[in-house]
Amino acid sequence: MSVAETPTTFLNKAARKTCHAARDAFYSCVREQGVDFAPGAQIPLKCKLQRTQFEDACPASWLKHFDELQEANARRAKYLAATINRAADKAAGSLSGKA
Repeated sequence: MSVAETPTTFLNKAARKTCHAARDAFYSCVREQGVDFAPGAQIPLKCKLQRTQFEDACPASWLKHFDELQEANARRAKYLAATINRAADKAAGSLSGKA
């Protein structure tokens, strides 16, 4: 039985470490594939094994939390990049004499 199937499991330090390592490996794989992961989204084929290991190592509530956190971080990064680009465009326009 995997950790994700037992709702009242309290993870010890070693199990938390395993869960976090599996989480990091999965999200790293997804980023390497150029995908912003969102809950319910298609998982890249190259990352299916990492996702399975992640699901086996972590409780379901943790999976949901990590997925939502990852999605929020991706939205925040896009927003910041867009804001920085707009600010850079404005600064470049004012330095080049354009209105």
